[in-house]
Amino acid sequence: MSNSTSQTHTQNTIIVEKVDDQEQIKTAFSIRRQVFVEEQNVSQERESMDDEEAVHYLATVNGLPAGAARYRKMEKGAKIERIAVLNTFRGQRIGEAILLKILDDLKNEAKIYLYAQVIATPFYIKNGFRQTDNYFLDAGIEHVEMDFIK
Repeated sequence: MSNSTSQTHTQNTIIVEKVDDQEQIKTAFSIRRQVFVEEQNVSQERESMDDEEAVHYLATVNGLPAGAARYRKMEKGAKIERIAVLNTFRGQRIGEAILLKILDDLKNEAKIYLYAQVIATPFYIKNGFRQTDNYFLDAGIEHVEMDFIK
């Protein structure tokens, strides 16, 4: 199984890779910092919590860093977290490419879930997730727990 997924959309090549190289991880962290800390005012400490126990992903478009995400193995299943796409690359299906790559990598997991920002729930529903009744505030942003339906 390949460690990367490549998709071409309107002459753009999107590559999503699971990364363990320190430079690529630093690039993924930089993307997440721009999206969550700078745009959404999440504290840097909150945004980077548990990074050392996570598996990290980096998405590029035509070789340029565009998006990032991570997952962690938790007691109740695999938890997808921190899907972030830089503002200049939004609307190009990069978030979807990241999510589909992670879901493919986790296809043998009994349970896959995430805590979605409520504003993003249509995106996750379109990609196979179902909302639960667990709504909560995290870093001042309304979230809902969502489960992947295989």
